[in-house]
Amino acid sequence: MPRQPTINPETSPAARFGFELRRLRQEMRITQSELGRRIGYTGAAMGAIERGIRLPQQRDLVERCDVALEVDGALVQVWEQCRSDGNQRWFYPWLEAEQQALTLRTAQPNLVPGLLQTADYARAIFLGRPGTSAEEVEKAVEARIDRQVLFERKHPPVMWAVLDEVVLQRPVGGPTVMGGQLKHLLAMAEHPCITLQVVPVMASCTAGLLGGFFLAQLRDGREVAYLESAGKGQVISQPREVRDVQLRYEAIRTSALPHMESLDRIKEWMQTWTT
Repeated sequence: MPRQPTINPETSPAARFGFELRRLRQEMRITQSELGRRIGYTGAAMGAIERGIRLPQQRDLVERCDVALEVDGALVQVWEQCRSDGNQRWFYPWLEAEQQALTLRTAQPNLVPGLLQTADYARAIFLGRPGTSAEEVEKAVEARIDRQVLFERKHPPVMWAVLDEVVLQRPVGGPTVMGGQLKHLLAMAEHPCITLQVVPVMASCTAGLLGGFFLAQLRDGREVAYLESAGKGQVISQPREVRDVQLRYEAIRTSALPHMESLDRIKEWMQTWTT
């Protein structure tokens, strides 16, 4: 019998769910075909889910698997977590790129990037979304913080983050939350793979004012960009379009303070918020 390929649960929400489904099925010592037979699906369908090809869209399927594997809601919980911070298909390619990246570059004119946010700061952002329930907010916060474990890996990506000084000035969540967030930024800046730079308010650069974005260089050599927006973001991989984003990033970075001066500026604003 051919050996099943190893799944990396960090590559996408679908891969994470597939990894957990396979782990729980193997603990129960049943085959994909047997699990499929118990819940009314084919073994091939179970295999596609376990390989992370797709994340189940029907809760009923997940609940049937949960019952068949006798895990008392654990699989449903994983499924909900996988959907909460990237529950639209357009976001999946970026989550995959983020986890496979050798390098990450971002320019942010308004907010601290998600990979560097505290839970309180992220919560304040999600609370600002109209019509979002408290339960949805907490699930989104948990999923966002879970993404940050990529910096705890043995070989994490190298990240350069360029923040407009306005990010340090905007009181997201209030003074206490901002003080904690800026303290966290300074702590993250001690990571050997993270570099922070601040674009002063008085800088004349306008290249980054249209919106935040990320650039990822993947292990296979490809470059991917993620453009943020008030609605659906946009993930692009066409070389010419990615190059345009790269040029915008470089234009912004040239107006930024050096790393150590940027940390001093963050410290100044942290002291402002904490006093």
